[in-house]
Amino acid sequence: MADDLREILDVARLNLPDVPPEMWARLERAIRQNFGAQRVYIASQKKGRHLAVLESSPENDAAKIAAMLGVTVQHARRLKKLR
Repeated sequence: MADDLREILDVARLNLPDVPPEMWARLERAIRQNFGAQRVYIASQKKGRHLAVLESSPENDAAKIAAMLGVTVQHARRLKKLR
């Protein structure tokens, strides 16, 4: 996890330049204390991204939504119900 964690924190630092270095050190310590020697799985959160795309799109046809998101029409209908 050491190398993976460092890579994750480096990406976070680049995207959050306003966070002071001491906060990154505290975060790294907390993660290592609570999850040390474990492999952590990070889900991609496709549903959240799909819902964000739907929110910004006026499209309402399930088939067109499915094509736009690259999902099945059935899944597009489920996502439409959530928005």
